[in-house]
Amino acid sequence: MQSTVLGPSPKEVILPVVPMFHANAWGIAFAGPASGAKLVMPGARMDGAAIYELIETEGVTFSAAVPTVWQLLLAHLREHNLKIPTVKRVLIGGSAVPESLIRAFNDEFDVEVLQGWGMTETSPIGTLSTLTPELLALPYDEQMKWRIKQGVPPLGVELKLKNYAGQEMPHDGSTYGRLMVRGPTIAGAYFKDEGGDILDHEGFFDTGDVSTIDEHGFMQITDRAKDVIKSGGEWISSIEIENIAVGHPKVELAAVIGAAHPKWDERPVLVIKLKPGETQDKQEHLDFLVGKIAKWWMPDDVVFVDDIPLGATGKIDKKLLRERLKDYRLPAAANTPERV
Repeated sequence: MQSTVLGPSPKEVILPVVPMFHANAWGIAFAGPASGAKLVMPGARMDGAAIYELIETEGVTFSAAVPTVWQLLLAHLREHNLKIPTVKRVLIGGSAVPESLIRAFNDEFDVEVLQGWGMTETSPIGTLSTLTPELLALPYDEQMKWRIKQGVPPLGVELKLKNYAGQEMPHDGSTYGRLMVRGPTIAGAYFKDEGGDILDHEGFFDTGDVSTIDEHGFMQITDRAKDVIKSGGEWISSIEIENIAVGHPKVELAAVIGAAHPKWDERPVLVIKLKPGETQDKQEHLDFLVGKIAKWWMPDDVVFVDDIPLGATGKIDKKLLRERLKDYRLPAAANTPERV
């Protein structure tokens, strides 16, 4: 099953832009040397210029990082009209990958983007968006439905969905549930039994992610349980809104958080860091979402910031972002749309 996961070979030059403490750089620290591949270590710099320099000088063929790193590299490549001809594939994980990023690397640089999901407790790969021959036979635009998902598990790993009452949810591609995982490489307990029994009665581990699973077995993260926005008793996926919003040509980074609402409990707020030199226009970014999300998902406000904080692994640090915006209050909520 190696080729359905990372599939390294002695011909590969791998650049893992993933901290070693992060599940051994997603397992590349072992998979690379085990296959005889060359590893290129980036050090502390993860800006677009530094990553491009390593790719160019070392002839990197495969790399792995979180979406924000690739957005920085993409911006650098475009700004300086550069190419990366040696790179054939990139693995992106840590948070959901925007469709705009997948298309940009494919269309402009002929680079295949593989999306993955995992965690320390899955040791570390849980799924990878390797398309089946059936799906690869579809036109590229139709493949995108599966390329934007986190993918299918490797041999021996099982996934299922549960609601908060513990009932199993259908794998129909649209029903949300808490993502549960089971397999020989999945953690069975924490050190010194901290937290007690972490598995359910069937041996499944609760990942803390909210997801869907479709009829082909492709899993898609819709949010972390702690980040999902609960509005009027329904869930709104912050990730789905973010991945559309960041596709706007003026946006460098985008995040969506929940803000307290007197009637609906929470409502989404779109937080945007613009590209240098761009001007603020809230309505422009709301209009960009129209027709792409349900009306009742539409953010109640847009907040422009100079910086969106990133954590040690390069992911958006929503905990810190919420702390920075703790004094924020929604504008008049009279126009919040009812769910239909």
